Amino acid sequence: MPASRSRPSRGGDRFPALDNCSRHTNGPRFDTREASPNNREGGTTTDLKRLLDLQRVDSSIDRLTQRKADLPEQRILDEIVTELEQARAEHDARKSELDAVARDQSRLEGEVNMVDEKIKHESNRLYGGDITSPKELASIQAELDALRRRKNHLEDQDLEVMERREAIEKDMSGLTERLTELEQRSAEATAARDASAVEIESELTENTKARDSIVPDIPEDLLEIYEDLRPKKGGVAAAALQGGVCRGCGVSLSPVALDEIKRGEAGELIRCENCRRILVRV
Repeated sequence: MPASRSRPSRGGDRFPALDNCSRHTNGPRFDTREASPNNREGGTTTDLKRLLDLQRVDSSIDRLTQRKADLPEQRILDEIVTELEQARAEHDARKSELDAVARDQSRLEGEVNMVDEKIKHESNRLYGGDITSPKELASIQAELDALRRRKNHLEDQDLEVMERREAIEKDMSGLTERLTELEQRSAEATAARDASAVEIESELTENTKARDSIVPDIPEDLLEIYEDLRPKKGGVAAAALQGGVCRGCGVSLSPVALDEIKRGEAGELIRCENCRRILVRV
């Protein structure tokens, strides 16, 4: 004849119940023996004590994994890299302006030289004595006047271009210093990020080894309950019961629940009546 389901209790579950707080008179247990003075704290069984150890290690692994995914050093590096990319873009833009101004300056200087040559040529014609016609001499003089005006205009343009070039070169000098500073900071931030990543990997390795050493000490069915609860409870499936308070959710258990826990056997699985986490008496 099938066994009838016992009445739910507010105090907690007896292992291996997962979704209620019933107390069973028959069924599997997990190391119901009391721990010896060397391996006991506050009446906690060895199995549950090791489960709490596993929870601490898993919480450390979760924190390290989260930190690895969102390294503060990586955020600092990303900010520096963004500044560096902006500074490089501005430097490149100013360099393009400088190249254009340099081309303008070279063109203007070339035109000034050409005008100088024409002025020299026309002056030789005007004062060389070979031309005696007043009309032709007047024409040459008019050409010289036009060439000198042209030269003055070109030289004014050249002066403006030179001033622009000096301003751009001054800006580029500051940008070059800024780039050097940012590249140095980027290198330092990269080293800090890498060092932090290596440290996290080392700690993850240590915690993974610790987990591997704890898991064999925990009965499979208890471990199954724990692993099933972890993703549902934000990674925390087991919590200490201390001073009548569940350290997983911070809620005090009711007097009725605490009384049932006190009257329960050492090997009995206890679940928080509020958050349903596994409770370990400490």
